[in-house]
Amino acid sequence: MDVRQVSYFLAVAEHGGFSRAASALDVAQPTLSQSVRALERELGAELFHRVPHGLVLSYAGRAFVGPARQMLRGITAAREAVGSRARATPALDLVAVPVLAAYPGASLVGSFRCENPHIVVHIDEPETDDGLHILVRDGHSELGLTHLPLPHLGLHVVELGVQELWLAFPPGTDVGPGDAVPLARLHGADVLGVPRGSWQRDDVERALRDQGVRTRLVVEVAHPEALAPLVLGGAGAAFLVRETAHAAASLGAVVRPVDPPLRQAYGLVHRPGPLSPAARAFVAHARARCRAGR
Repeated sequence: MDVRQVSYFLAVAEHGGFSRAASALDVAQPTLSQSVRALERELGAELFHRVPHGLVLSYAGRAFVGPARQMLRGITAAREAVGSRARATPALDLVAVPVLAAYPGASLVGSFRCENPHIVVHIDEPETDDGLHILVRDGHSELGLTHLPLPHLGLHVVELGVQELWLAFPPGTDVGPGDAVPLARLHGADVLGVPRGSWQRDDVERALRDQGVRTRLVVEVAHPEALAPLVLGGAGAAFLVRETAHAAASLGAVVRPVDPPLRQAYGLVHRPGPLSPAARAFVAHARARCRAGR
């Protein structure tokens, strides 16, 4: 097994096919295909299922993605340590829960790329918030941007800040006097939400139960970014990250903080041990930006 074989495998997995991967790598498609088949023979397992409309990762292929990325990160770190000038383009593998990918993730990655234009950033999204920790633990991603605290999985934690949820109501809604909206006022209300397994849903439901409040979920969406447009369209009220709520307010939504407040710490997590140069740089950048209040 050599570095090129592993790099080619990951390129095919990320681009979803040999032709797109060959174009991205600027290599001949037969060369790429032969390299991946040689890797499959060496591993003794089929990494891709060849289907009529392209390729899909096999069970073995999905299992190999994490170790393959770890292997390339280790090689990059080794080359960095000995001062090699022949190292590959530095890359950062980051997995982020959707609500943090938008705020503060987008801002952090954007400012990081401005300062480090030579580093390529790959951002993944876990199927559930809890699934992020597994992806980092198993090496699929080097860094994870997640809410804290997290299950004890032996990961190193870098605390960055606190995220807060506000309530957003359709334009023209009369929410009564005062700044913050008591959670008790939502009893019997129609609300919008995201599936269970995310902080935006689980912590809200826990807080409502603690207050003895029952709401009616009338719209459930898979992606949090769809909530604000639904609120603006009059579908109902929703709990939004404060920054998203402010953006919705500029378009006419009625937004308020809630009482008691809904806040959750967040940060970066990674496996114990040395980080790749790209990950080290991102952790330092995120700490500095969050300490300065972005």
